[in-house]
Amino acid sequence: MRSYLFTISLSCILTFTFSNFHAQTDSLNTTKRVNILMKNGQEFTGVILKQDAKTLVLKTKNGELNLIATNVKRIETAIYKGAYRFENPHDTRYFFGPTGIPIKKGKGYYQNVLLTTNFVNYGVTKNISIGGGFEFISTLVGSPIWFLTPKVGFQLSKNAHIGGGFIMAGLAADGAATLAYGSFTAGNSDANVSVGIGYGLVNGNFSNYPAIMIAGTSRLTNGLALLTENYVFPDGTNTPTYFGIHGFRILSKKNSFDIGGIFIPSIFEYIPALPYVGYVRVF
Repeated sequence: MRSYLFTISLSCILTFTFSNFHAQTDSLNTTKRVNILMKNGQEFTGVILKQDAKTLVLKTKNGELNLIATNVKRIETAIYKGAYRFENPHDTRYFFGPTGIPIKKGKGYYQNVLLTTNFVNYGVTKNISIGGGFEFISTLVGSPIWFLTPKVGFQLSKNAHIGGGFIMAGLAADGAATLAYGSFTAGNSDANVSVGIGYGLVNGNFSNYPAIMIAGTSRLTNGLALLTENYVFPDGTNTPTYFGIHGFRILSKKNSFDIGGIFIPSIFEYIPALPYVGYVRVF
């Protein structure tokens, strides 16, 4: 029964994503769009139709706004061309698994997972990023678990990216395990689906079977997006191991909060899911 629920959940999110990513374009003239920040904290995006010492008239998707010029704090050129007030601040990963979208050069993010695990990733070039992190509790007890997460990514077309890299994890004194992966992402920053495949490497030997990832996101509003991340581990039998993380992301210009549930049907007989909480701050 649980496998059917997971299938239905995944199918609904992915179908919604495919139907949305083609429609997420801005009907305004993107070459003249601006972001206007008011002194009271409100923000508006649109095209300036008229501006003088007293009034600023702004054309938005919902009509014309007449703003008091003296209440305007700042006017910025709007580089983002999507359907929302601001771009997705964290489009290079789902809950944990990577998309094919690369981190922009000179940009990066700090990520905290379940309050204990910390990552920092940074775009060195247009296509290459480096990153790593550590687990807090193991560090306090003197046996830190560390991570290394380099990645490359390339844009194939407007709605297609491909990427790859590896995730290395280990104890300070006991060696490391590595997952080498590749991923393909169809869609844009706000609505996309990714398929990934990876092989584990332990003590110089690759795993016999790949790990397969199917993940997707669909932004519903300026500040809310759905997320699903699913992994299948074939083992040569008719019942491969599955686990998934399903939930949502709360967005702002510089921050995102992930809230979801971790589902592992082969392990959780009486507990439907474990909680997942993550935080990202971009810089």
